[in-house]
Amino acid sequence: MENMVGIQHSSSREKDFVEVLGLREEIEKIQSTIADFETGKKLNIAIVAEPLKGKTTLSDKIERINLNRAAKITFSKIVQNKNEISLPDDTKKIVILDNCHFLYMRKPGGFDIFYEFLDMISFQNRIFITTWNTNSWKFLNEAFGLGKYFPVQIFIPAFEKENLRLFILNRYEKDEIKFAKDEESEEEPFFYIMKYPLELALLGKKIFILVPKINISYLKNRLLKKQKIEAAEDQVFEKLYLESKGNPGIALRIWELGLDYPVMKPKNIGQFSYEVDLEYEEAFTLSLILSYQGLTKSEITEIMGPMSSVDKILYQLLSQELILKDENDSYRVRPEALSSVTTYMEKLRLVW
Repeated sequence: MENMVGIQHSSSREKDFVEVLGLREEIEKIQSTIADFETGKKLNIAIVAEPLKGKTTLSDKIERINLNRAAKITFSKIVQNKNEISLPDDTKKIVILDNCHFLYMRKPGGFDIFYEFLDMISFQNRIFITTWNTNSWKFLNEAFGLGKYFPVQIFIPAFEKENLRLFILNRYEKDEIKFAKDEESEEEPFFYIMKYPLELALLGKKIFILVPKINISYLKNRLLKKQKIEAAEDQVFEKLYLESKGNPGIALRIWELGLDYPVMKPKNIGQFSYEVDLEYEEAFTLSLILSYQGLTKSEITEIMGPMSSVDKILYQLLSQELILKDENDSYRVRPEALSSVTTYMEKLRLVW
């Protein structure tokens, strides 16, 4: 996605996932604030969420609801020219600014655009609806009191398990995905005999021997007095919900990693826990990538300074599979590593 200077409307062909994701209360609050603006009460709005949690999707929905009276600007890289945030006089009264965490550069002298932005939203007779990465929001709020400029703050909550199920399955036709139980299930007896292949190196052939086996899953459920073993689909979405912590973007990534199209089994929902061990410069760079959601190598170099070994830092982060490089040459935290990375950054107090 290119950094946008002008005004752009999102595609109306996108499926309406906001309705699926259950953000009706958030939409109603935003629309109520817009209605107040039209009667003379201006309160700017901030939509705040961690990466992949749906803030851009929500802002797209708000744009579609207010299609004839709203303009939208999406920032996709760090803004370094104030002309990029200058609005023509004929700009509509409702202005949606997506990815406002790109309006500053975390280094000495890197906040001029941010100051221009605060002046603009304070004095113009327009209502500004903005989206922010939660880590950038907390930093800017602590350092500059950003929250004072946005009396209406929408923090997108974790999604319920059933909403995640709808979010995933809405991408497929009815019954397109087949859910299958894992191999050990309640249909099998708790004790049975199975054939086990054995290679005989000296004879150069394979034979099968009979091996007794205990159905551990069945036995556990009996011991725990479970009255009924959940269906495979329920097991899949229970694991998906727990692993993603209700973040739809993470859930979708884990789903795609485990799907053996068109079949999904509970055991295919992976568990992702990363042992993160970084030098300070590596950790600080990772905190920047986390806070901006995506940075190019040149942007990282500009923040870190020319003396930093950015190539070496990125190599370490890539080799530990904490980040990936997308099609726009931006480095992002791997969705499945997001929880481990955030926990590590919080321990170092590099994000709050």
